[in-house]
Amino acid sequence: MTGTRPRYTRIEQLTDALMVAAGVNTPPVPVDRIVQAQGIAIRATSLGDVSGLVVRKGKEVVIGVNKDHPLTRRRFTIAHELAHALLHHGEEVRYDRDFRVNLRSEASGLGVDIEEIEANFFAARLLMPRRFLEADPEAALVDMEDAQAVGRLAKRYGVSVHAMSIRLGTLAVRRG
Repeated sequence: MTGTRPRYTRIEQLTDALMVAAGVNTPPVPVDRIVQAQGIAIRATSLGDVSGLVVRKGKEVVIGVNKDHPLTRRRFTIAHELAHALLHHGEEVRYDRDFRVNLRSEASGLGVDIEEIEANFFAARLLMPRRFLEADPEAALVDMEDAQAVGRLAKRYGVSVHAMSIRLGTLAVRRG
């Protein structure tokens, strides 16, 4: 059950534990390996305009990711869906077989859905860990207006320029 406020401290602890367990000390974070270490399968398939989803059947959990999206988007989606798998129960949906799936709601894109806020924070924290960015000389000195510098960081971390820009901006706000 999700509360009315994002569980940032819980998510920080969880992503730290996943990184330690996987022995990750440098970017890019091997998100596929982290997911598989949790006993979760990843299936890449065409999903139309859907980026990803989590399907649960009993104890089996599968993350579906849109194979038609760029690699950086797929990596973020996998991390985002891992958050749903580990933190959220999902909604039961019945088709020909009984399984559970996390679906995007109309509120998902508005920044008010707590589960989506948590999943995005989890994905950003997992793929762009604060300790990596704080120890990265280029990240410490990056001018947010310098698209090439942000692009180099994004490439090193295996994320989109947009995701890196948001993460750097968020860290700057939290430092200040």
